[in-house]
Amino acid sequence: MSCHSIVRIGPLNSNDGCYTALLRSSITNYFTTSSSSNEDDDDDAEKNGLHRVVISNRHFDASVVFAGLNESTNVITPSESTVEDGIILVFDSSPSASQDMCFDSLNKLHESAEKSNDLGDLLRLCVGVCFGPSPLADGTKASEEEYSRRVLWCLDRGYEYVEADMSPMGMDSGHNDRDKEGFARIIEAVSSCMWSSRVMKKRAAVATTKAAAAVNTGNENATANADTTTSSNPKSDAEREKSAVASLVQGVDQDNESRNKTDEIKQQEMAFHELERVIADAKNIRESSQNDSMSDEERRKRAGDTALRMMELFDKLGFGDDEEDSDETETSSLPDGVELE
Repeated sequence: MSCHSIVRIGPLNSNDGCYTALLRSSITNYFTTSSSSNEDDDDDAEKNGLHRVVISNRHFDASVVFAGLNESTNVITPSESTVEDGIILVFDSSPSASQDMCFDSLNKLHESAEKSNDLGDLLRLCVGVCFGPSPLADGTKASEEEYSRRVLWCLDRGYEYVEADMSPMGMDSGHNDRDKEGFARIIEAVSSCMWSSRVMKKRAAVATTKAAAAVNTGNENATANADTTTSSNPKSDAEREKSAVASLVQGVDQDNESRNKTDEIKQQEMAFHELERVIADAKNIRESSQNDSMSDEERRKRAGDTALRMMELFDKLGFGDDEEDSDETETSSLPDGVELE
């Protein structure tokens, strides 16, 4: 790949224990591929000190490098380029966290990354690391207020707030859940991000193979028909050519229809991922409102923006047409002179 997406992760201090370093190594280990086609690239990345992984799904492949804040990103070869695509801020979520690793220490890190142009906007995560249940899960009012404060800080700066249990059990759990949390949510966010370095997988080879098969089938059918009907009703060359072309066109049309369905499914999957993000934002706004940590004016503004995003996603998913049809049906069934408010 000629391009690499850069995700800044930090802080990476010598005295940060096993928080940021553990999270970065856990992410890269999860995505480490054993395919022979990428073994040489992985060896070169390791020699150059790059924490690089290849994100691969049925739609695209992308090369992602997890580099420290303000860390130099020397690419593997001079011909390759990098794009700042994201940032992951990590802090110790325990009450006994030091000043350098507590949540409030993220203000300076965010401002520094913003000034140095190391603040990508495709993926922004704010991760509170713990080993076991979250310290804010004790149900006290103080914990709820602190949780709301952190969520509001992240919303104002475009981050998604995630509390990650980095114990072995915590990292292994939740990957098959629909609404993922913790480390599983981090992996989901990295996997579903549309990275700038993505290389879409080609489908032209499949279409060409199907078209060639259709041509061969059409020619065989035309030849067979000509052999069996030569004595009674011989076909001209023009008729055989017309039959072969018709068979080819039919095969191409079927392939185009299949490709259109695949593109539609891809667009719906992307819309569903975005819808999950919007629902999570709405949930955070509702919790903040219940905790009285947000003014009415700010709540209305955020709720309105979230509602608009959700309506746009519903339109992409085709829910809007069904709703309009439902409204028309309900209106037509009302007695004369009665209108819906």
